[in-house]
Amino acid sequence: MPVIKYALFILASLAAIGSCRANAEARAGASPPNIILILADDLGYGDPGCYGGKLVPTPHIDSLARDGARFTDAYATAPVCAPSRCGLMTGAYNQRFGCQWNEDEYPGSAYVIPPGHLTLPEALMAGGYFTGHIGKWNVARDASKVFHEVHDLIGFEADYFPDHSGHYQGVDEKKRGNSGKIQGVTGPERPDDEYLTDRIGRHAVEFIQRQDPKKPFFLNIGFNAPHSPYHAKKELMVEFSHLKPEPLNYYAAMVSSMDENIGRILATLKECGMESNTLVAFTSDNGPTGALRMGWRPEWPRDMIVGSAGPLAGKKGGFLEGGVREPFVIRWPAELKAGVTYSQPASTMDLHPTLCAAAGVSVPNETKLDGVNLLPFLRGGSSGAPHKILFWKNGSLGAVRSGDWKLLLKGRKVQLFHLKRDIGETKDLARENPEIFKSLHAAWTEWSATLPPRSNSKSKPVKKK
Repeated sequence: MPVIKYALFILASLAAIGSCRANAEARAGASPPNIILILADDLGYGDPGCYGGKLVPTPHIDSLARDGARFTDAYATAPVCAPSRCGLMTGAYNQRFGCQWNEDEYPGSAYVIPPGHLTLPEALMAGGYFTGHIGKWNVARDASKVFHEVHDLIGFEADYFPDHSGHYQGVDEKKRGNSGKIQGVTGPERPDDEYLTDRIGRHAVEFIQRQDPKKPFFLNIGFNAPHSPYHAKKELMVEFSHLKPEPLNYYAAMVSSMDENIGRILATLKECGMESNTLVAFTSDNGPTGALRMGWRPEWPRDMIVGSAGPLAGKKGGFLEGGVREPFVIRWPAELKAGVTYSQPASTMDLHPTLCAAAGVSVPNETKLDGVNLLPFLRGGSSGAPHKILFWKNGSLGAVRSGDWKLLLKGRKVQLFHLKRDIGETKDLARENPEIFKSLHAAWTEWSATLPPRSNSKSKPVKKK
């Protein structure tokens, strides 16, 4: 954030501290927690320090894991953004709505969420929560109709610095807008230009500070970082100049900015006396990306993954673990123990029932959930696994996880892995375990048969080399 704007932001924050402390005192003893959901974009499983990341320090994401529950085996419902966000916000498999891939939400062929199915913000709103959204949405339901407040709305991707008119391309567009597709930009070009990640963080802080003490709030924060285009602040590019090859230095700077703003949000909760009874959840929509088709600089390697999947194989767009297994942390100091590591398979679609349960909000019967309330498992009241089996699908491509077994479908090629012994999915065990192979394949085929046609009938499964 530019120096002048940042100074004004600090002064406004200090002025608001007394007010939000009074708000917290007025709500003392209230049971429904405030809820903040933070969703990163294209962040790799191995990027945060709490997941073994070494590329860039992430002290504030790490603090959520230290003070809350860190999931080692949590998944998105898809390896790309639109269906993944659909699964998270509906609490159900995105394929149930005909959404299997990104193009399934294009205008003219968009998937439809039945009117009676409440998305997460709608369910919380019906339960008395004041709701706000900041940043990327990318769900086939009008954000202005499911949140009380919407700021910096991003449909897909956006530039991180404003143009000469002050507009961020891809933000608050009348139609779903893209970024300028220009890679490798540093800024600010003008002293008063605000970096988009800082802007999202500032709006989140301001939202928290002005909340009504008599009403719990739900804030959905969709950082566009570290999704392309690769734009970074000049001072951070100096800090990460040692990282090679490009654009790893841009990526690290973008992750660092996101982590810094998460820190500002957490600090505001503490300053306002809201820390204890605010549930904060953090995750990513899918794994790290590879080289892009548009705007990729000629000198940048085309065989790289931008970011880290850690010990996992694969990347965004594929059903190997690196494409769908995500960093996933829940912190709720008033109710959940700190320093918990949870290793049973879970899913981002579990956030809908989990957050509604934390809020004491009933979900109507018309809202058909595939997700599971994770709170009993985190509190120790429920043993076993939240899910006996998890599915993924894009046409003839997909995957199944059951216990430690993982079936990977690549069209006619189907493989079987044991994740506990082979987290990198290097050894196909299908021949040695024919019964397990047949059982999981039959389960995927049976599940697929229950699904409606994809919303975009012209869409074809992504070809894998």
